[in-house]
Amino acid sequence: MTMKPAIALLLVVMSSVNGRTQQRSQPPRLEETVLTFYVGEFQRLVNVNPDTWSKTYPLLREFIQARFELSARRQEALQQLQMVVSRPKTNDDDIKKAIRDFDKADADIQANQQRFLSNVEPLLTPRQQGRVRIFQQRADQRIRQMLNSIRGSAPPAGSENK
Repeated sequence: MTMKPAIALLLVVMSSVNGRTQQRSQPPRLEETVLTFYVGEFQRLVNVNPDTWSKTYPLLREFIQARFELSARRQEALQQLQMVVSRPKTNDDDIKKAIRDFDKADADIQANQQRFLSNVEPLLTPRQQGRVRIFQQRADQRIRQMLNSIRGSAPPAGSENK
């Protein structure tokens, strides 16, 4: 990744960490920055021709938009789960519901990934299909690294594949 998009992404992420409530009422700049990052990396690593790009871009945009929504839902479900588990007098049914909500959000993230791959793969050669998977792993890892460095923490256990 070039330095300019990385710096832009870091600045937007840093401002989003401090202004989370403002983002919910405005179009999220973070989403657009991540989309720009994904678009650039997709074009660079997957290396599609202009005709294929015109067909894959809407799928990539839809994937990123859904991913933001699903990740927010997953984060809310995780917070809810943490809250009900930490209360000493929470009944088991409430805990089970929070677990189901979290698991459903997690499954929806995976389904979004599969839907994206199912939609984009027919447009790509087998080599490009492989590159898409490599691209996604690298891009996700890079974004996690940036977020973790902003937060000043190591990745939570088990977050390597999220």
